[in-house]
Amino acid sequence: MSKPEKIKVDYKKLKAQGKKVLDRVNGVYKVETRYAIILAINNFGSSNIKKLARILGKNEATIYHHLKDLTKEPELLIVDNKKTRENKGIFYKLSKIAERNFGEPPVEILETKMQEAYKKILEQTDKEIARIYLEMISNHPDLGNMTEKERRSIAYNHNLENIMLSNMETAEKAFKKGYKPKKENYPFGSISNFPLDMKISKPRHLFQILSLLTEITAKFARLKEEIAEEMNKEKIPEGQRIDIHYHVVGGEIAEFEFE
Repeated sequence: MSKPEKIKVDYKKLKAQGKKVLDRVNGVYKVETRYAIILAINNFGSSNIKKLARILGKNEATIYHHLKDLTKEPELLIVDNKKTRENKGIFYKLSKIAERNFGEPPVEILETKMQEAYKKILEQTDKEIARIYLEMISNHPDLGNMTEKERRSIAYNHNLENIMLSNMETAEKAFKKGYKPKKENYPFGSISNFPLDMKISKPRHLFQILSLLTEITAKFARLKEEIAEEMNKEKIPEGQRIDIHYHVVGGEIAEFEFE
């Protein structure tokens, strides 16, 4: 019996491809609109130019310009053929590369592995938790781009907040004039603000907060699936599905020193 042919692996090529993808992903963080497009599709699903322009408050020409870049090799966006066939305009979704680097973890991961990880961490001593926390930050794959990434994310959320406020302002003016909403099922928009202020003194407290937020995120994701299934059964067209966005941004209000 002949020996199986040995498979040759070009490790230099693989490393070069990995660097190319890494540079591609890091480059997105540096361009606010491109990162916002990725976030919008990640949050709201496959989108066409009109939908992205509406969500991000940009003109369609600007969106088109950035889509041209995001669909270049290595692709971060690809055409969603199913959505494109069912609706007007070309719809885009995240590529496998974008899903790995920008996508949210599956709800099953939020419910099990992440919660299990937090539970194991919280079983440690305060000293050990502090060590784990420092190690996580030092070895974070986004180290060097973390601040820029979050700055773009907050700018994206701020843009959506302005759209929400604009909706509310339009409704206020209409009601003051005695106008009635055209849609009975969903008459007008809303905005919610959740102030969550507290004091902490050690990484243990932070992991307790992260565990709770992960639990809430998982429940929200399950509700999202249930509502999507309900709309599919009722055959609600894409144009009548209203995008909704909630986010909580948190962090320490303190000064940290380094040596």
